[in-house]
Amino acid sequence: MSRISRPIIDEARYFITSVTHKRKTWFSKPNLAQIVVEQWRHYESAYDFLIHAYCVMPDHYHVVLDVGKIKTISQIVHAVNSYVVTAMSTKLQRDRKIKIWSGEPWDEVIRNEDMYWQKVANVLFNPWRAKLVTEPLETYSFSNIDEWFHDKGEEFLSDLFSRYRRWYE
Repeated sequence: MSRISRPIIDEARYFITSVTHKRKTWFSKPNLAQIVVEQWRHYESAYDFLIHAYCVMPDHYHVVLDVGKIKTISQIVHAVNSYVVTAMSTKLQRDRKIKIWSGEPWDEVIRNEDMYWQKVANVLFNPWRAKLVTEPLETYSFSNIDEWFHDKGEEFLSDLFSRYRRWYE
């Protein structure tokens, strides 16, 4: 199977999803979920792009980001996913790299403000929807909902949740 050719769109905003092979729940283990967060944060700095929202679920992750000008979305996601495999294989003391990811990650260009807010809501409230937390605004260790809470406040997030709740029901 050949790789999907993606256009180079400087400074585009994207919604990314990457799913584990056979939906294995690798990231239900906090030390493995933390590797994904650390790699996204590392490459955000190294490749000069901006993460708006992220969430690592037991068998997948979501990220909303502005890609910047240094690397393409394909290069960014490849770097993150590739190093996650290397770091997890090392952490699990495997001689060979383990198969973590299922096929190609999903990337979608965010085309307008409404789509942006819907994707941010999707990412931030995904742990609640999956019953990993009991309340929509509750802290989830492998997302940046706390940053949003600190920067925008409870009222803003409550409004975001009410505007986009239909996506979750």
